[in-house]
Amino acid sequence: MSRSAITDAEPVVLTDPDTLPGVRPVARPDGRLRPDAAYLISGGLGALGLSLAERMVADGPTTLVLLGRSAPGEQAAGRIETLRRAGTRVETVSCDVSDADALTGALKALTLPPIHGVVHAAGILQDATIGTLTPDGLARVLAPKTAGARNLEAATADQPLDFFVLFSSAAALFGLPGQAAYAAANAYLDAFAQHRRRRGRPALSVQWGPFADIGLAAADELRGDRLAERGVGAVGVEQAWQVLDALLDGDHDVAACAPLDPRRWFDAHPDSAAQGSWRRLRALADRDTDTDTDTDTDTDTDAVGGSGRFLAALLAAEPAEQLAAARAKVRELAGRVLRLDPAAIDADRPFKALGLDSLMSLELRNRLEAAFGLRLSPTLLWAFGTTDALAAELRTRVCDAAS
Repeated sequence: MSRSAITDAEPVVLTDPDTLPGVRPVARPDGRLRPDAAYLISGGLGALGLSLAERMVADGPTTLVLLGRSAPGEQAAGRIETLRRAGTRVETVSCDVSDADALTGALKALTLPPIHGVVHAAGILQDATIGTLTPDGLARVLAPKTAGARNLEAATADQPLDFFVLFSSAAALFGLPGQAAYAAANAYLDAFAQHRRRRGRPALSVQWGPFADIGLAAADELRGDRLAERGVGAVGVEQAWQVLDALLDGDHDVAACAPLDPRRWFDAHPDSAAQGSWRRLRALADRDTDTDTDTDTDTDTDAVGGSGRFLAALLAAEPAEQLAAARAKVRELAGRVLRLDPAAIDADRPFKALGLDSLMSLELRNRLEAAFGLRLSPTLLWAFGTTDALAAELRTRVCDAAS
């Protein structure tokens, strides 16, 4: 057959397309970003976004587009200038990523090389219990994550993307008190990544734990301390970027990076122990409890078993000793939640006067349920509003349940 005959012939399928392996872009050719490409980071003018930007160009300069709701501050401007002096082209864009017109207009105003990567790291954290959550508060938390993801997808639809990374949160993985809106926003990102992948587009959603020193949790020291007390550790940024590199080089749609101490977690969230999704971690915590000889109260694992050493000792004690033990345990747990020395907690001072808010009350109730082996009403702490009153009530309920 002549060459012209082959050229003019109808295409012939030699292999069933369904038998071919999937084809996906290479996020970092040769282990680095493309020097002739642009990369966009929403939330790129904050401390977390700037840290990522510095990591992204560590192997060589490229073009970065950093999006933020406001112009970079003095410290951010200095870090950006350092990147520029090193040869990286950095464009800063002040716009709300949840505003589609503003985002599209801002990007059109720039003359850029092809965009090969997007990192959506914008977000707002505004804690509120369900009872205090308002429509405006919900929208404020949802918009940067959800509308931002859709707008970035639309704005880069015609770009040859190698990756589209969404910064989700561990709040979407296991939930945290007061973060229903934030958990929902990040769960949306996880589903968004899966939806993109099903359409043959690159996507990765990373459920980050709290970052150490920078990020939303670090901005509120008390919030970070509370998370650590509940067993959720912080992720160092250097470790985080190493994890991100590995995930980009792999084939994932949703992944999590969140240090977790199972024993502390079940201590603060005993209800999760009954959920099937926590079964393996529960077994791990139980195993550690069986081999743990540490008697320090910070590693007491009463909650993991539902009725631990404290509860057994309480039931075996004389009535007068029971009340004293109950008072000591209530003060100990209240001190943990309030971050106060238990000895400094006045037995007759109301919890509210000690600074206990609605989120703290949920955590304290969880810890009390675990320690005393009881199911408690959310209003119990307000009905018995001092350590002495609460201890007497809990001691009575424990004894009644055991009789």
